[in-house]
Parts: sequence; C-alpha cells; structure tokens
Amino acid sequence: MPSIPLGAPIWSDSLTADLAGDTAFYEGLFGWSSENSGPEYGDYTTFSLPGAEPRPVMGIMPCPPGMSPSRTWNLQFRVADCDEAVDKARSLGAAVDAGPESVGSMLRFAMLRDPNDASFGVVEALDPTTGFGVWGEVNSIAWAEYHYDGAPADAMRFYVDLLAWDAVTPPWEDPANPTPYTALSARGDSKEFGGCHAADGFEKSMPPQWSVMVAVEDADALCAKAVELGGSVAAEPMDVPGLRVAGIATPSGTVVGVHSPRAWV
Repeated sequence: MPSIPLGAPIWSDSLTADLAGDTAFYEGLFGWSSENSGPEYGDYTTFSLPGAEPRPVMGIMPCPPGMSPSRTWNLQFRVADCDEAVDKARSLGAAVDAGPESVGSMLRFAMLRDPNDASFGVVEALDPTTGFGVWGEVNSIAWAEYHYDGAPADAMRFYVDLLAWDAVTPPWEDPANPTPYTALSARGDSKEFGGCHAADGFEKSMPPQWSVMVAVEDADALCAKAVELGGSVAAEPMDVPGLRVAGIATPSGTVVGVHSPRAWV
C-alpha cells in the first residue's frame, strides 16, 4: 500500500444508476477486478488493479433513493480527525452534505461543499489499509484537478487553511498571467497530486469542481474502446503540455478524465 500523506487524496468513488452496467464497463475499459461488499454495505463495489494482491483504485455504489447519480467521480482527502476537520471546514465557509459517519472499523468520513460549492470529502483512516492501493500507474488515478473562474490561488486558499497544502505557482507559468496555475501537494511532500486552473471555454459555464484523471497508455485508443463498450466520449482527446487528455463517460453518464503521454511528432 502506498503511504498517503495527511491532506492528500485518499479515495475516489461515485454513485451510479446502473451498478451492473458500470461495473462491466470499468472492468472492460481499464482491466480492473471488482469486489462487491454486499447488501450490508449498500453493494459498495471496489475496483482494483488485479494481481496476487489486488490494489484498490476507486469505488462505486448504487444511487440511494432521493439522490442523483454522480456526474463525475467524488474525491476525498485524508485527515487525522474527521470530526475536527468538519468543524474547521464549517468555520472556513464550507457546508456539510453527509456525515461525519463511520464505515465499520475502516474509516470515518464526511462529504462537504467548499465555499465555491464544489463537492469534496474528508476521510479519517481507522484501518491503515484504507484508501488507494496504487496511484500514478497506468489504469489508476494519477491526478486531481480543480477549475475555477478566477484566480486559482484564491480558490485554493480554503484548502490550504483546511488541509495544510502547499499551493505554488509553477516555474513554467507566464509571470504576466493574472490567473496563473496553482500546483498542489500535501505539506512536506515534494510530489504534486494535482492542481487548479482558471476556467476556460466551456468551463466558464460550469460551476467550480474537482475532477480526477486516470493514467492510460493511449488516450485516443481508450476513447475508441469506451465507445465499443457502450460508453461515450465526453471530451475529445486534445494535447496539453506533455500530455494527451480526454474525457470518457460510462453508459450511465458518469464522466472521468484520462491522460496519456503526449506523442511528439
């Protein structure tokens, strides 16, 4: 299991209107194995990279009555004490959607909305094996991204105060840019887990939100495979510095980002 620093992403999941369909889709698309926890835990299904010791990647569960399915994957961050984190988040202007509540002896969690109304979660790991079993490898989550119609540093100030992140302007940014990119890492961890960018194009019509990116070998080939499996392409592949990125949607409509190394020609 990778060591997950306090403040860093610890888990991602989504609510689905079609558990069987989305399970088959993810297994076929990313080569994941799945394990259904059964009715006691609401048929929560955990996906893993298969192997002698499967490594958890993300989870899905059927959408409870009265709730809407997830349009994107939820993202949760590790905290030392869930209840204290929720109290602090409230004091910083967040709203609480669910919890805090415990899941057996594994974890205690809450789902919140930041001051810009973007959803996120906090997780206190009661069991040391709780959370991602892999990060950054092919067919696992490799990046978390937030878009905001304004200065990214302003949007990230809430998370810096709540989760003690290091939020910095990367050296490649144009000094003349009034809304420069903000790179994110857990305090004391030199490895970035994500970033925040100023909304552009169609994003300006969308509310601020977190998204996750799965690393794949070939984003274009994966988009074609998603369509073959009954899904769709939510965002056509495009080049960004160093990467080829795209968005795919499951048959039930949940969208996730993917990226692969950019093919230089």
